[in-house]
Amino acid sequence: MRTIRESKRLARSATLIGKPDQGRAIECAAAHAASAHSFKGGDFCRFADWRFIHRARLNLVPLNGSSSWRSGDQRCRRCANPIESLAHTVNHCMRYSSLYMARHNALIARIKKAAAVKFEIITENQVVGAQRLRPDLIIRKGSTTLIIDATVPSENRIEAFKVAAAEKVAKYEELRKELAESFGGDVTVVPFIVGALGSWDPCNDDLVKKICSRSYGSLLRKLCVSEVISFTRDIYTEHISGVRARHG
Repeated sequence: MRTIRESKRLARSATLIGKPDQGRAIECAAAHAASAHSFKGGDFCRFADWRFIHRARLNLVPLNGSSSWRSGDQRCRRCANPIESLAHTVNHCMRYSSLYMARHNALIARIKKAAAVKFEIITENQVVGAQRLRPDLIIRKGSTTLIIDATVPSENRIEAFKVAAAEKVAKYEELRKELAESFGGDVTVVPFIVGALGSWDPCNDDLVKKICSRSYGSLLRKLCVSEVISFTRDIYTEHISGVRARHG
């Protein structure tokens, strides 16, 4: 019976993930258990966030252009964008650029706090190198140097996370070479990715294992996921209501 139940569960999951519209965010959320950590116990999650995230991941929020089956005017109600999709609302509508930055900075603050116990913080959001780039964090321990840069992309299949990570690695490759010459040892570019709807990128686990203990790493995942969901829900609420839900 256990085998039958597991087979049925996997079949239901595969069907949902395979849906062109609703499966995009679900595929990202299903990639790691941390993405759904609060669904049963509600840890670090407001009830308003809990109610929002289920609808949002299924793309069932009432936006003009959120789904292919919606008809009528699909323009963004706050800017000139022709499609008011969920991805546009929580990632690209420049009306909320300060909140996008605050969401990003909240992730960096979590990483910095976790890393500060074992690593030396070399720079934080400072201009570095000949290309004058501004990585979020450069941390060092012994002969290991990590260039950490976070991003909060839209969940458009797990491939979107891979593309975002590849862009970060390519962007900081020259800086990595410069720091390798200056510091010596091993210098690595580490993208840190959490989707706008709280999907934890499994590739983040390599960084988490390096900077903190297993127990704190588990807590860090939950805090990062919950914080992103909280910010995203407030951005969405402001977009719909026109009332500022959170100050950036």
